[in-house]
Amino acid sequence: MPTDDLDDLFAAARADRPQPSDALMQRVLDDALALQPRPEPLAPPRAPAPRPSLFARLSQAFGGGPALAGVFSAAVAGLVLGYLDPMTYDYLTGGLTGAEAVDLFPTTDFLSSEG
Repeated sequence: MPTDDLDDLFAAARADRPQPSDALMQRVLDDALALQPRPEPLAPPRAPAPRPSLFARLSQAFGGGPALAGVFSAAVAGLVLGYLDPMTYDYLTGGLTGAEAVDLFPTTDFLSSEG
């Protein structure tokens, strides 16, 4: 077969382009629409989250409940010890603050001495 005959066949094939039928195009479009992702339905609007209470915000600021309990315990102990007078200390310690108290630092010279 000469090359001119082959060129003639290709030219005839290019000139005679078959058109798809309307039924085929409709089936292709239906398949394409079936494969499209469906949008999810909108969720009903939610009420805004309630604002945390003052105690919850304070607890969060100190690092949680156990840390807040420690801070409050220390504050109450400081208030109690600051409010009591020395005679009440004597009552709390069982009388150990008088003459029979143990002197842990008999002299204060260790603060000014070297070595």
